[in-house]
Order: sequence, then structure tokens, then C-alpha cells
Amino acid sequence: MSGRRPADGPPAGQPPAKKPALDLAAIRAQIAAKKAEVEARLNAQKSGSASGSASPAPPAPSASTSFAAPGPAALPPKPTVDPEIAARIAAAKARIDALKNKQANPYLSGAGALASSSAAAAKPKPASSSGGVSSVALHPLLMGDTGNGAGGGGKEKNEKQAMRDRYKTMAPKFSTVRANAAAAEEAQKVAANAPVPVTAVVSNPYASTSAAASGAPDDEAGPSARQRKSRKMQFSTPGRYIKQGDQLRNEIKLEELKQRIEAQSRKAGLDSEFDVLQRSLKRAQPPVVEWWDEGILPTGTTYDNIVEADTYFRTSGESLITHLVQHPIPIPAPSDRKTTERSLMLTKKEQKKMRRQRRLAELEDKRDRQKMGLIPPDPPKVRLANLMKVLTSDAVQDPTKVEAKVRREVVMRQLRHEKDNEQRKLTPEQVVEKEYQKNMQHESKGLFATVYIVKYLTNGRHIFKVRETAKHDLLSGLCIFAPNFAVIVVEGVAKKIKHYRQLMTNRIDWTEEARPHGNDGDRSDSEESGDEDAEKKKKKDGEEEGPDMSENKCEVMWEGEIPERMFKIFRARHVESDRLGKDFLTPKYEGMWDLAKRWTWQGEDL
Repeated sequence: MSGRRPADGPPAGQPPAKKPALDLAAIRAQIAAKKAEVEARLNAQKSGSASGSASPAPPAPSASTSFAAPGPAALPPKPTVDPEIAARIAAAKARIDALKNKQANPYLSGAGALASSSAAAAKPKPASSSGGVSSVALHPLLMGDTGNGAGGGGKEKNEKQAMRDRYKTMAPKFSTVRANAAAAEEAQKVAANAPVPVTAVVSNPYASTSAAASGAPDDEAGPSARQRKSRKMQFSTPGRYIKQGDQLRNEIKLEELKQRIEAQSRKAGLDSEFDVLQRSLKRAQPPVVEWWDEGILPTGTTYDNIVEADTYFRTSGESLITHLVQHPIPIPAPSDRKTTERSLMLTKKEQKKMRRQRRLAELEDKRDRQKMGLIPPDPPKVRLANLMKVLTSDAVQDPTKVEAKVRREVVMRQLRHEKDNEQRKLTPEQVVEKEYQKNMQHESKGLFATVYIVKYLTNGRHIFKVRETAKHDLLSGLCIFAPNFAVIVVEGVAKKIKHYRQLMTNRIDWTEEARPHGNDGDRSDSEESGDEDAEKKKKKDGEEEGPDMSENKCEVMWEGEIPERMFKIFRARHVESDRLGKDFLTPKYEGMWDLAKRWTWQGEDL
């Protein structure tokens, strides 16, 4: 290998590499080792020439490996000291003296060593983020005077490098130069006192173990084994240290308060009483029976004899716990209160049209299913009229049998039709409910009232018709029996009022005489009607007969629309005075009593 010095400047297009740092202690140790090695070789050569035997000697180190560990290969021995070795030793001494002279300026300590050792180095040290511990490289701003590269344009390159690095994070502004210098002096003392030969002295704790074992310098060492790992930034939550400070201050205040209280208690002579009070305070024992069980368990029962309490619950009638289950009253859900929207009201003609269209669509759907084979086709509907058309050959072979079969089918169809009608027919309860719902719908349109006056209402058949028809039509009102007339008030929807008026004015024959009730087996009209009020109306035995019914009649006193019902049901009452009659009619209809007393019958003279 040639001792040609490599170029100091970095390759074109790359930033300048960091200047290598030298370790004085390592250099001195290596020099001492080389010196011992040279002396050993000289002694070996002298002894070999005296004995006349040639022995292999280790090879002389080249210029490129002056600082490397001795290799396994060996060169032939030389009789005299190699002048190259002597020159290298002298150069090493000169470098050591230069380093000692420049220790006063730490930033210049690495420049001279770098310039003197560049000729002996085989290759430059690559740029690395981890430098030596015991030496500091030359500051980039101070390299303008020494020059950088062959052309001497170090200052210009430093300025370009500074422009490129102006946005980088600033390095820490603390120096370990004094510490490194002290470490270097200690390493020199250790190297001077160390026995010869010394294989390797490692003062750089960040160097790898392989490089330390091989004795290689720092610039040829591998990656450091103790590299510092970067940590993530951890931000404290706002108010964290404020809370800690407040907590510490509160603890201090509490402690001061305790001390102040203790001091005051000592002055008052109460410190012994406080100690006795703290010793006397004890936690209360749990009760025998908890308060929530005292009202349920029998008196004197504890949790130890809970079995007896169970027997008490099942057998005693005074126990609050029984076998009965209380079911809460169901509350209707809000969704149940919503009434379904009424469909569009259609006329009779429109309803028939919709029914016809619906039945036609159902028939077409059924025929389509039969064509696709989903349902079997309907059997032929054979009647006596189309017997020969449907059953042509069968009817000719045995007409009597075919006729009997057809008659059976006709009867079966009629029975099936009647059965279907009975199934679709509403029950009496459903009929009443349907009528009631329909009446409620009609009430929303308005309520009407009518007042009738009857001259003689003594016939039981008439009383029965008046009462039962009003109940059937869901009419509410009152029937008052007075000595000279009878007043009937009914309230309800327009349709039922119209039906009841037809009954009172046209259907009932008011001139009809009552049936005789002389026979014991016959029941009187009043007994047949079951009306107790009619029984009171009947005269006692031996009294004169009733009035002439030929002059009896019924007329409408008043009719009109009302806002609400004044009576809940239809009932009958007998009165003997005007005051009772007005009380039964309520303040709304009490004027009808005066009108009835002054009523002039139609066809009579004033």
C-alpha cells in the first residue's frame, strides 16, 4: 500500500464530512506498543545472527497500517532498524508535542492532529453522529484558516454548509472540553504505568467491543454499542403542576393547623383528654335486625332464627307478606289511544262499484292460479237445467243416478251457503256494540231533543212501547206522569229522534182501550210491562173506571238541537206537585212544565 495522502475534501455533491477526533492516550499506547515490538525484533535478529539460525519475524507495518493491530502475516527479518519505522516514530512524537502545545485551545486540538495523521491513515473516517468522548473536533467556523480541500476553499464551503443548516435544530450549548482534557491526562498516566506490551487501551465508552478488542483506533471502529436512543416528547396536561402545588400547600396548611390546635390544647391542659377520647371512640356493632326488616319480621326475631320468621309469614294472618299477588292496573299505552284514520266516505253507487271491481280482481287472480297449476280447478256447477249440457254421455247412460247426484250437490251448496252466512253473522253482543259505535259516530255530528205531551198515558201497552223503544234507540230522557197529562223528553241523534217521533205520532194508537184484567189467569198490562211506576198509577179496587180513551192524543211540544245530554238514561217518574215536576225536569227543561199546563190541544176551542 502506498503512503499517498487521501483528499481532505468530500466528494462532489456531498456535504463535508465531520472531522475525525483523535485520542491522545490511545496514540501513546500504540506508540509504546510499536516501540516494544521494534526492540523485540532487533533482539531477535541479533540472537539469530549469533546462533546462525533464521527465525521468522513479524512483518514491518506499512504506512497505511501504522495504527492498526499487528496482523498474522510476517515479513522476512532485517538486520538493521528500518529507517521508515524510525521516521514514523519521529513523526508520532512530533504529533504528540503539537497536541500538547494546542491543548490550551480545545477547538484547535483536533486540527493539527488531523493534518499530521492524514498522511498515515489509509482511508478517511466516515461521517458519524457519535464522536469520541475524550477529544473534540474542530469547530466548523474555525476551519476557514486551515483550509479544506486541495483548492483551499474551506471558508466558502463552511458558509454554504451554514446556509444549508440554518433551519436545523441548534445543538446543545454546553462543552465537555475540560472533562475530556482531564480524562486524557488520566489516560496518559495509566498508559505510562501500564506494563509493556499493551495490546489495547479503550478510553471511549461508546466504541464497540470488537474494535476495542482488535486495538483499532476510533476512526476505524464499528457502530457504537452505547448509542443514546431518542425519546418521544411527553407533554404535561394543563394544570397538572398547579394541582400538585395546591395539594402540597393544603397539606402544609393542614399540618400547621394541627400543630396550632395541639399547641393551644397543651396550653389549656386538654391534650390528655383528647388522647383518652380517641382511645374511647369505637365503631358501633351492627344491629341485630336492620331497620328495613323491623317492620316485616315478628317481634323478637333475629337473623339467627330466620326459619321461624318464614313460618310466621306463611301461617300468620297478621303478616304483611302473603301469598297473594298484587297486579297493577294496566295503563293504556299512548299508541292505543290513537284512533285509526277513517276511510273515504263513498256513496252507495261508489261502494257497489268498488265491490264489483274487487270481486273481479279476486276472480282473475284465482283463474291465473288455476292456469299455473297452483290450485285445482273448481268442479263443474251442475244443475237440473244444464244437466244434459255438462254430463252428455253420463246423463244418457243412467239419467236417474245422475239426477240424484245433481240434487245432492244442489242441497250441499245451499247448506254450505247458509253455513257461511251463519259464520259471518254477528253475535247479539257484537250487534249491540256495532250499534253503539255507530251511534257515537252520529253524536259527533250533533244532538237533538224532542218534548211530547200525552193526554192520558194509562195503557200498559203504550207505556211499554214508549220506554223500550227509547232504550233500543239509545235515547236518554224522562217520562213524567202527572194527574192531568204526561210529559216525555227524549235526547239523542237525529236518526233515532226521527224514528222515535214516527212511533209517538203515527204508530201508536192512543185511542186503544186497555185489555180487561178480570180473569185471575190473565196478567194485567202493568204486570206484563213490569213497570212499578204503572202499578202506582193504577187505582184501587172499588174506585171508578178510567177516562174515556177516545179523546186521547199525543202532540209535539218542542224540538231542537242541544249542546249536550242532560239525562244519562231513560226513566219514568210520578209527580203530584209542580215543584217535583220542575225538579225532575232540571233547570234546562223546567219551562216545559209550565208550557204543558197551559197547553191547548189541537182541535179544541179556547
